Amino acid sequence: MTLVSPRHWLAFALLHVVPMLAACGPSIGNTRPDSQAEVARTIDIAVTEIVKARCGLEERCSTVGPGRRFESRAACASKMHGETAQHLNLADCPLGVEGRKLDACVSSISAQDCGNVFDVLNRWNDCRNGQICYN
Repeated sequence: MTLVSPRHWLAFALLHVVPMLAACGPSIGNTRPDSQAEVARTIDIAVTEIVKARCGLEERCSTVGPGRRFESRAACASKMHGETAQHLNLADCPLGVEGRKLDACVSSISAQDCGNVFDVLNRWNDCRNGQICYN
């Protein structure tokens, strides 16, 4: 009998389960928003989804909890929201966020290994404004 390693199980979960769970939340389509309110909505959703993914990664990497980098999930979300909203806003993304590009960004964060600086660089590339905003 062949056992599945935890790493393979995690990879399976990230590739199959996380996208299904993400589908349960607010979604952004792949059609450019046609109103300023819809542009703002796509940015708000993107910030929220990126923050959820980043704090999920922090929890998985054991940096959330008393005496750790973030005292709680709420503390992580507060800090990450401020950082993310600073770089992803109406001024920097005036046409809104494209859904498939946001999905790639969130998947990149979710697939990141703890402590791997190259994963951080790849995530940054997948999540920067020029990659997820409509041009």
